[in-house]
Amino acid sequence: MTKSIYLCLLVSLFLFSCNESEEEINLGNNFYYIPFQEIIFDVTIFGGNGIYQLENYEKIPVILPDIEKYEYNSDFIIVKQDFNIKQTSRLIQNMISMPGTYFTYDKRYIKLNENYFAKLDKSENSSIYYKKFTSELLDNTSSIQKMKKNKENYYIIEKKELKVNGPLTKSEFKEMKKNLEINLSFE
Repeated sequence: MTKSIYLCLLVSLFLFSCNESEEEINLGNNFYYIPFQEIIFDVTIFGGNGIYQLENYEKIPVILPDIEKYEYNSDFIIVKQDFNIKQTSRLIQNMISMPGTYFTYDKRYIKLNENYFAKLDKSENSSIYYKKFTSELLDNTSSIQKMKKNKENYYIIEKKELKVNGPLTKSEFKEMKKNLEINLSFE
């Protein structure tokens, strides 16, 4: 009996310590870095970190998982992304199958293929349909394909203009950073 209680206590302690998460970090102008998380909607789980904008109490993904590094000042946020297609797929699938439940899709930030996106059958209520549709949507979206190809992507967010530049290659990032006179670095 004592061993069972001890084992149960140990497992509970482990589970609670694993669920501790970092706090969201306010990057200014309603942009937030949200660390790794697991959010459970019925049986759907997704994780990953990202840069989001909070607008009318809705979290709008701006830069998809996984954020490797970021720096910010009052005007800009620079981001280095190690693109994670699995977590991105889960996030986008949840955004389109349960719009506004936790994350909200906004075409100003995440550039999905709008022509393909228009084919979404909103009357479907099957996770299998949404998983297949999301996979096809991502396969038909040029920015996602660029992220997959580069694997390591860079972004510059102009906070006052609410403008996201990216995904960029390292050389494109350096050039844009120089042109915008951004005095931030990852080192």
